[in-house]
This record gives sequence, structure tokens and C-alpha cells, in this order.
Amino acid sequence: MEALQRNLRPLIVVHAAASMFMVGLIWTIHYVHYPLFAYVGESTYASFQAVHVERIGRLLFVPWLTEGFTLIGILALAFLGGHKTLRVPAVINGSAMAIVLVISGFWSAPAHAKLADGFDKSVHDQLMTANLIRTLAWTVCGACAIWIVLSTWAADRAE
Repeated sequence: MEALQRNLRPLIVVHAAASMFMVGLIWTIHYVHYPLFAYVGESTYASFQAVHVERIGRLLFVPWLTEGFTLIGILALAFLGGHKTLRVPAVINGSAMAIVLVISGFWSAPAHAKLADGFDKSVHDQLMTANLIRTLAWTVCGACAIWIVLSTWAADRAE
């Protein structure tokens, strides 16, 4: 815990950077990439879907893992390290991340698996709906990451 205490500022900066990267990525996926699925030709759709899943997976793996681990550290400091001003944004952030994980595991990944055989408009529509909720939840994560940075900065200035 003491190491986390000493590294609070780098921890929250890394968390904010990872969160904001993920917010930008999910909005790009939701607004640009997923809608384009409907325009891929039938003969190339299955290979397109496979490449999409592979490349997006590689792109988000490290930032998403970083976001999760740094959030665990922030939650630990908020509740065990005496940084009470971080409790509300950290809990909201954790709740939003839980929503992201549930939607990713129970809706997005299964939709991509179904789309692996070819484009299906109803599955794509379900993916878009679930992803909108996931996108909004991730946006809450980003807002909370900024809140955490500002709370820490304000606490530093008050000392």
C-alpha cells in the first residue's frame, strides 16, 4: 500500500491516459467502424470480421488492462489509503467499467462470433445497441478519470 501511496500521481495519470485512449477508441468504433460493417461485401465479410476482431483486440489489450489495474490501485487508495476524495469517482468508475465488461462479455463478443460467419443485420443492430451502452459507460469511465485527476490536484493545492 505504501508503494501505491508514493505513486498516486503517476498512477492516476496513467489511469487517465489509458481511460481517455479507450474512450476515444470506443467512440471511433461506435461512430465510424461498426456502422461500416453494413457496407462490406458479402464475399469478403467473414475475413473482414476476423481481421477486425484480431486488430481491435491487439489495439485495446494493453490500454484496457492498464485502465483496469490502475483503477484497482485507485480503489485501494481510496478505501484503504485514506484518499477519501477519490471514493465517489473511483466507485462510479468501477461501476461503469463493470458495465463495460458485462456488455463486452455477454453481448459484444457473442455478436462478433455470430458475425464471423457473415453479416446479419439483426445481429449487427444488436451489436450497435449494446455498443452504444458500452460507449456511454466508457465515457463515464473517462469522465471519472478526469474527476480523479482534478480531485487529486485540488487536494494537492489545498495542502
